[in-house]
Amino acid sequence: MSAPRESERGVALLLVLWIFMILTVIAAQFSRGMRDDAVTTHNLAEETSARAVAMAGMTRAIYSALRIREQALEAEDLEDDEGDGEVGLDDGADFDYWIPDGTWHEEAYGGGRFAVRAMDEGGKIPLNRADAYLLRRLFQNLGLDTDQQEELADAILDWRDRDTLARLDGAEEEYYLGLAIPYRPKDGPFDSVDELMAVRGMTRELFFGSEEVVFGEDEEPIPLRDVFSVFNRTGNINLRTAPPAVLRALLGGEEEDAVQEILETRDGDVRAALSLMRAKLGDRVLARRIVVRSPTTLAVDARAMMERGNVQARLGAVIEVEEDADGFYVVRWLDRLPAF
Repeated sequence: MSAPRESERGVALLLVLWIFMILTVIAAQFSRGMRDDAVTTHNLAEETSARAVAMAGMTRAIYSALRIREQALEAEDLEDDEGDGEVGLDDGADFDYWIPDGTWHEEAYGGGRFAVRAMDEGGKIPLNRADAYLLRRLFQNLGLDTDQQEELADAILDWRDRDTLARLDGAEEEYYLGLAIPYRPKDGPFDSVDELMAVRGMTRELFFGSEEVVFGEDEEPIPLRDVFSVFNRTGNINLRTAPPAVLRALLGGEEEDAVQEILETRDGDVRAALSLMRAKLGDRVLARRIVVRSPTTLAVDARAMMERGNVQARLGAVIEVEEDADGFYVVRWLDRLPAF
C-alpha cells in the first residue's frame, strides 16, 4: 500500500482546522445564547416584580379614594349644616389619605419602590360638556384673539356634534377632506384629549404648552392636554382637586395672585376657597359649575423600580369609584405606556 502524498496530508490538516473552527463558532453561539437567555430570564423576573410593585402602588391609591368616598357618605348621613357634601377627613385617623390632586407619593414595597399619583378627572374642564361660552373664555385667557377664539371653539363643537352642519367659524367634512392628508371628522364625543390635535385651529403650542402661553414670569406653560378631560361627564369642575393649570386657565393671566390665594385657602378651608373662586370668576353661570365634592373618577399613574435592577414598570388606569364606595371599576387601562 502506497504512502499518502504530502498534498493529501495538507488537505486533511485543513479539514481538521475547519472542523475545529466550526465547532468553536457553534460553542460560542451556544454560550452567547445561554447568556442571553439568562439575561432575558433575569429581566423578565425583574419586570414581573416591578409590575407587581407598581400594582401595589396603584391599589394603595385606589384604596385611599374609596376611604375618602366612605367619609363623604358619612358626612352626608350626618346631614352637614352646609349641605354641600363636603368631605371631612379625620386628622387623627391612622390612614394616610392621598388626596387625588396629582401629587406624587413614594413608598418602599417588596424589594423595590413605587411612585404613584392620582388625579381627579372631575377637577378638569369637561371637553365633551364645555359649551361655546366656556371654550371662548378659556381661549381668551390663553391669549388668542377674537377670531381664533371663535374658530377654535366652533371647530371643537363641530368635531363632537353628530350633525354635518358647520358652524359659522367651524369645520366639518368638507374642510377635513380637503387637507393634504384628508381624514373625516369624528362627529361624536371625544374619546381622548389627544383628538384635539386633529381639530382645525389646534396647534402644538396650545396643546403641549409654549412659552407664549404663560401666566407670570415664574409660571410654567399651560398645555391644554392638562386642562381638559374626557372622563369628567358631570359638566362641573371640582375645586377641591382642580390643578393650578385649570384655575389659571379659568381666571386668566392677570389673576395669578388670585390663583395663589385660592390654592392657599383651599388647603385650610375648601368652602372658603369655593366662595373666593366664584367671586373671582365674576360670572354667575360659570360660577355655578365650580363645585366641591368627593372625587369619583380618578386617573392613576404608577411607576416602580426594583432595588437591584434597572428594569422599570409603569401602569396607568382611569377608575370610577362607585357611589356607595363599595368598589370601583376600570374605565380605561394603559399598560407599559405613559399614562397621562
